Amino acid sequence: HDDHDDHDDHDDHDDHDDHDDEHEEMAEIDFFDRDFNNTSYALSLGRQLNDFLDVKLGFAAVERAPSDVELFMNGPHLATGRFEVGNVGMDSEKSKNIDLSLDYESESFFAGLTLFINEVDSYIYLQDETEEEHEEHEEHEVDHGGMIRADYLQKDAEFEGYELEIGTDIALNSGVLSLMFGRDEVRGKFSDGSNILRMVPTRNMFSMIYTANDIKVKLSLQDVEKQNHIGLNETSTSGHQMLDLKVTRSFQFGQNAEISVTLYGKNLLDEVARNHSSFVKDQVPLPGKNFGIRLSGKF
Repeated sequence: HDDHDDHDDHDDHDDHDDHDDEHEEMAEIDFFDRDFNNTSYALSLGRQLNDFLDVKLGFAAVERAPSDVELFMNGPHLATGRFEVGNVGMDSEKSKNIDLSLDYESESFFAGLTLFINEVDSYIYLQDETEEEHEEHEEHEVDHGGMIRADYLQKDAEFEGYELEIGTDIALNSGVLSLMFGRDEVRGKFSDGSNILRMVPTRNMFSMIYTANDIKVKLSLQDVEKQNHIGLNETSTSGHQMLDLKVTRSFQFGQNAEISVTLYGKNLLDEVARNHSSFVKDQVPLPGKNFGIRLSGKF
């Protein structure tokens, strides 16, 4: 009889615990109701200065509401390797953009230059915790599953940069050889003068394309410079060169059928390259040397 009573008491205790756990889970649920009213507009003005040169001036004001992830995320995000924490109190981003473009084109030469400035109020970004903050969390037994904690924050920011491209077309045998050079650079700073995180480094791009009848050959080299304009808790990223080759041959079958065969090789220099804008650049490099074949048809 005593054993039976003890068993009943144990069941009652378990039921009580289950009820408490269920009540505790219910108590941890928060409900939010956020409304965002955003307005965006753009204006572009263009003029042909002469037979070869065009100029364009663009203005834009763009507002973007924070995403549901940026607002409510509170857990591990395996793609970034971080324990991300959102911020339900964030406002919409408000950016003002100005860009100026010059385009030149003649029979055998072309060039383009674009300058831009982008001011963003309440810019949303993901900030990793410092080592001191991580140690403090460990002392308070806050478990992030071994991941770095990263918080969604907002701060006024400014971006400025340019894009440049020049090239020429040369008649060669029965085809055309196109030589091109491009360069782009962007700098980003917060209102306090610190660097914005994970900015794309300066790149120089060289391309050579030969087109003749049913064949097209493209050889391209992307020279990515070292990124040492780094933000809080970031590490610099070494530069690298990516050499790619692509050869495409088309075959006609009758009047309405065409099959294209493409042979390609990427990262022919087999560089150990890392993408500075990636959250996992230190763990996962870009693909090494690889080759492939691609078939496509039109009927």
